[in-house]
Amino acid sequence: MTESRRNQLRFVLVFVALYGLILFLIRPDPTRAQTIFRLTLVGVGVVGLVWVQRRKSR
Repeated sequence: MTESRRNQLRFVLVFVALYGLILFLIRPDPTRAQTIFRLTLVGVGVVGLVWVQRRKSR
């Protein structure tokens, strides 16, 4: 994976994680399904960033 592609992927993953957090801020009383969705967004963003970083270090 090229460095520019890796940077694009990082940007998308950071955006996904921040979007999940922003959803908690703009509507603080989510339903159970909304909570699961938001936590999944944050989780995918964080796990994806860790995966990209670990793959780079190989």
